[in-house]
Amino acid sequence: MKDIFLIDGNRVFTYADLLTEVNREPSYFPLFKTNDLFAYFSNLVKALINNASLTLLDSDLNPQELEGVDEHLINRPFPLSLKTFESMEDLVSALCVSASHIVIFTSGTTGQPKRVEHTVSTLTRAVRVGEWHADDRWAYAYNPTHMAGLQVFFQAFENKNTLVNVFHLSRSEVYRCIEKYSITHLSATPTFYRLLLPYEKAYPSVRRVTLGGEKSDQSLYGTIHMIFPSAKINNVYASTEAGTLFASRGDSFQIPEAFRDKFRVEDGELLIHRSLLGESDSFLFDSDYYHSGDMIEWVDAEKGIFRFKSRKNELINVGGYKVNPGEVEAAINSMEGVCQSLVYGRPNSVLGNILCAEVQLEGGTSLNELDIRRYLQTCLQDFKIPRRIKFVETISLTRTGKLKRL
Repeated sequence: MKDIFLIDGNRVFTYADLLTEVNREPSYFPLFKTNDLFAYFSNLVKALINNASLTLLDSDLNPQELEGVDEHLINRPFPLSLKTFESMEDLVSALCVSASHIVIFTSGTTGQPKRVEHTVSTLTRAVRVGEWHADDRWAYAYNPTHMAGLQVFFQAFENKNTLVNVFHLSRSEVYRCIEKYSITHLSATPTFYRLLLPYEKAYPSVRRVTLGGEKSDQSLYGTIHMIFPSAKINNVYASTEAGTLFASRGDSFQIPEAFRDKFRVEDGELLIHRSLLGESDSFLFDSDYYHSGDMIEWVDAEKGIFRFKSRKNELINVGGYKVNPGEVEAAINSMEGVCQSLVYGRPNSVLGNILCAEVQLEGGTSLNELDIRRYLQTCLQDFKIPRRIKFVETISLTRTGKLKRL
């Protein structure tokens, strides 16, 4: 599999196929909307190695969702002064020094997606290249047009690794791909990993597991370790606005000492210096610092160690109390037999909001609403216990695979 670039279902593409494709036509799509992953990556690489800029669009988007996107320009080719590349080494070298600008959009987890412009250097800040990565094989578990998907692509591409597309595959199909292709690296949202439950079998080929995009917890780490016993588990703090900033091997992150002056905390919210961000008209700065919307708590302020609590705009007002839905979800998810849960607020004339929960059970589980309430009474205050609990077959997700807040 050393020369294979992408496996997408029954389709297999080599790095030679990619090289041929980017040398083929003297044009590219600045706004490209496609379900074809190889065509998407080919267009992306062709733009970057020729210093052309582009806007990345989800394949199922409605152009009216996004500001500044002219639907008449979608999938319309534009000419390039095409350079010819003889080898993948030349291709990788050209991409690393690209002057292109790439526009991506936030995931829209709780609101309208926002436009953010990046350079290749900001998108590849966390890429690591070397002989020790030569045999990496990646399960590709992210939306390719968003930050996390781009960063996995760049990590694999610059090391000429194989990508195996598992995004939106069923639990059994994901495991089949991991086993069939001896996957070594897997990066995904905590929601993705929870949907791999229940644990039935270990997959020792996986050497590294990365979580990002949502709050995770120690219970999930324990389960992941059982499924992937040979893997080092990393938790990544990243955003569409800034890319990857730091990682940890638990639920606490440490701001590197050299960058401490690039971060501030006000009223529990993490602020990031503008020098670490892309460009966007939607950014609002407070003395050169951007309000990330991420609520944190210090574990050790002097050493820059903190724990992520919630998104500021996800807090739910219940009778004057601010409830973090992630805390309630973590409690529900810790119950044996629960696969995943989603907690949200519904307007109420007396309390402001009441808490509601959707719960997805593992197959063969017979939990009922009373079981969940009794359990939650042992670990949560009363105002944090959902008043409405609904059992569902699937949980609503965003295009990036995160929980979709209602």
